Amino acid sequence: MPRRSSQSERSGFAVVIVLALLTVTLALSYSMMRVQANTNEIQRNMSRQANARQAAISGISAGLREMYGSNWGGIGSTLSMNLGNNHSYQVRYDTGDPWLAEDAPDYAEFPFRVTVTSTGYALDSINSTVKSQYTIRAVVQLVRKKLQANPSQWTAAAGYTLYSFGTKDNYLEAPWQVHGQVLINGELHLCEDWQVTNRPFCGYIDEIAIYDRVLSGYEIYSIASRGNSSASTLSSTLNRPGIRHWWRFNEADYTSTTAFDSVGGRHGKYKGGVYPGIDIGGDNKVVLVDGVSGRIELGDFDLPDHSNFTIAAWLRPTNIDGDNEEGRIISRASGTSAQDHWWMLGAKRSGLNSYPWTRLKTTSNFYDKSPNKGSFSTQDWNFVVLTFEADENELKLYNNGYERDDWTAYGTAASSSNLLTWIGDNPPGAARSRLLEDFTRLAIDGGGNYRPLSGSITLSNETNPLSTALTLYRQLGCSVRLTSPDAGSHSNTTVSGSTYQLYPGGQAYSLEEVPGSIENTSLLPDVVTNPLGLYRSNGSLNIRDNVSIKGTLICQPNSGKLKLRGSSFSVQALPLPPLVNDDTAYQLPVLIAGDDFEIDSNAQASIQGAVVAFGEFEADDGDSESYFQIDGPVFAENVDLQACDSWQSTAAYSATHQQNFLNIKGQTTTENFAQWLNESTSGKLTDRFRIALPENPPTYQWLDLSQPIYQVGDDDTGLVWELIRWKDNGGV
Repeated sequence: MPRRSSQSERSGFAVVIVLALLTVTLALSYSMMRVQANTNEIQRNMSRQANARQAAISGISAGLREMYGSNWGGIGSTLSMNLGNNHSYQVRYDTGDPWLAEDAPDYAEFPFRVTVTSTGYALDSINSTVKSQYTIRAVVQLVRKKLQANPSQWTAAAGYTLYSFGTKDNYLEAPWQVHGQVLINGELHLCEDWQVTNRPFCGYIDEIAIYDRVLSGYEIYSIASRGNSSASTLSSTLNRPGIRHWWRFNEADYTSTTAFDSVGGRHGKYKGGVYPGIDIGGDNKVVLVDGVSGRIELGDFDLPDHSNFTIAAWLRPTNIDGDNEEGRIISRASGTSAQDHWWMLGAKRSGLNSYPWTRLKTTSNFYDKSPNKGSFSTQDWNFVVLTFEADENELKLYNNGYERDDWTAYGTAASSSNLLTWIGDNPPGAARSRLLEDFTRLAIDGGGNYRPLSGSITLSNETNPLSTALTLYRQLGCSVRLTSPDAGSHSNTTVSGSTYQLYPGGQAYSLEEVPGSIENTSLLPDVVTNPLGLYRSNGSLNIRDNVSIKGTLICQPNSGKLKLRGSSFSVQALPLPPLVNDDTAYQLPVLIAGDDFEIDSNAQASIQGAVVAFGEFEADDGDSESYFQIDGPVFAENVDLQACDSWQSTAAYSATHQQNFLNIKGQTTTENFAQWLNESTSGKLTDRFRIALPENPPTYQWLDLSQPIYQVGDDDTGLVWELIRWKDNGGV
């Protein structure tokens, strides 16, 4: 009995051990199962994360590739794709670079950068509610290859300081100065506040000969009957005994500056509106005198004989009206009044015709005579002759070989000294001529360039007479083209929008709108909201005191007038960001008026950049404190630039000022009329009113709000981008 009991105890203990072992085994098995489950979940998570990252990489690659294509949706658009196996991505495009600090040297590139955000997604293969995502960001910057195309009219205006495309009249008064290349399609009225003309002859002059004897009536008739059809005919007829001076006007071309005296060596100077070297056939050339400022200056030249002389001339007047009703063929005088003349041969209008005319001061009397017959032909050549014979007391005038009248004249021609003799006008000429020519002389002598125009000038021959071109060429030293320019304007509707894009697909920026009147204001660009600094007024705009602008101000719509009414106005162009591999500096216009640009008399303005007026660019007479300086071109339909008050008052008495200057010439420190005016009158030499290109001008680019500023390159199918940074931000 006791022995069996011991065996039973051992069996029970074994059961306990077995149960314990089973418990441990089960616990270990459960633990291992839990570990395996966690391991599997971690592996699935890692796999999903890797798949999400791979999807994000696929997305960023596709997103960047999309930006190079022609169908890119642009800023704010998205790109998404299901890659299969529960994998997908979504790409978003945003303007800018979140890692670019405001104080970074390349912060100006902010609007040309795009942050491409790609988010990859991977769903769990077992539980579709479990998702992993991964984000990658790439920042790219536009490679600027091309700007929007300029209108052909804007391209044609490139290089011009002033481009006046309309056919309306243009007015330019001193002291305004336009330096550089100029095109004027309408008629130019230059410094017409001044005395423009004196007593000019208008027409062609072939020959002028002076003899120290009286030619007989037969000689005069024979010369006239032979005509002036060839140089040889003239040589055989005019080259007679007693000839002392003979201006043949046979110079080579219009650039000639000297009118040669083939006999007496008393050469003249071509001045003002003269056009020598005109070939009329038979090796014979003539000079055109424009009837405004043209003349041949002979200096202090007097008759070779005061008792007997003949003055003979071949000529053809082309105008006998207005300023040319009392044209001088040759005149020795100190002024225009009768008693200011010593001797003169001219053409005087009476009724509908013009007749030979003479003034002669003798030792006994003064004679002012013109026959009322023998009128000049404006269609054919005329041979006009003045003879004086003291022994016979005879003064005669001939035309075309016939004596037209004679008068009794006593004494001999009065002697004189320190007087001027001119062909084609009456000394001392018009004040405007003296002013313009002395402006040029002052510039040549290094005294400053105050000429109203001083560059290469293109004038329309449909609206401008030859005399204007000759004034510019002879008096201001300009290079002149008188032609039919193909000038015109592009549409002003291209600047009528309210938003702009920097590039195709780029962000739409709003032009900052300004009210109808501004003062005490600064308009500045903002890299984030208005990177090009574009501002607009919806209608006419008054700019009053203390306004500064950096960028471009547009006055919309078509009737929008930009009116400068105040002082301390400054505007500066904002350079366009450059193109790749291009050192050219580009600028948009700084001021664009849909209609007129008006400048008040009290305006003070400093403008650096191009100015555009689709209407008139006009300036009232400025006061003593006003100034208006543009360092850039002006593109306008026409210009009307009036003199400031001080110069208007000087111009109103310009003939008197010139006479006063001549009366005291030699007693002053200057022989330059412009300098004398500066010293003695309110007409001070000044640069306060000036339009000129800067020393190193940029390329002026037009603005078309209907299309992006930068365009796809010519050899590209889409935009080109440069990778700036790559941010692998991880995932969850």
